[in-house]
Amino acid sequence: MANPTGSLESSLLPLRSSQPEGDPCRANSTFSLRRFALFTLAFLIMIPGSAILFIVLCDRPFGIQLASAICYSAAIILYTFSSNRGMQRYLFQCPYVRPELPRLAMRHLGFLVALVVILTAALNLRPHLPHYWLVASGAPRSVPPYITVLFLLCIALAFTQIFTNRSLLNRAHL
Repeated sequence: MANPTGSLESSLLPLRSSQPEGDPCRANSTFSLRRFALFTLAFLIMIPGSAILFIVLCDRPFGIQLASAICYSAAIILYTFSSNRGMQRYLFQCPYVRPELPRLAMRHLGFLVALVVILTAALNLRPHLPHYWLVASGAPRSVPPYITVLFLLCIALAFTQIFTNRSLLNRAHL
């Protein structure tokens, strides 16, 4: 059937109207009280809450691991789903994100197991380390090498999970 106007633009018009107006996850969003509350809670657990958790739980069996797992989980939620430093944000109600949430939760459990194993191994290894690994050098703001290595291992684990989570969510959008 011939196009009465003869233009390609008018022949594609019905195709455009059948497509969705845009990705609901990438559209400009309005303020959401639930999202704000969740991210505020995650931020407060991650920054000031971590100090309180470590002080309260440090003397309990597996207290350091529990406090680390709580702070780690808050950081993963915050950096996986927020638009930190101009990255794409992912909304929980997005139709592309919802089916991936069970997979993200299972992956998070695996990363938590890895975190607990790393921390438990490091705490068991600590009594066998040389003295210079456990004492700061004396320079201003110096940290013992043991703490530095443990911190870098945990940060590497977190970055790995955040980047793979964001990659999974990005693939779900494509």
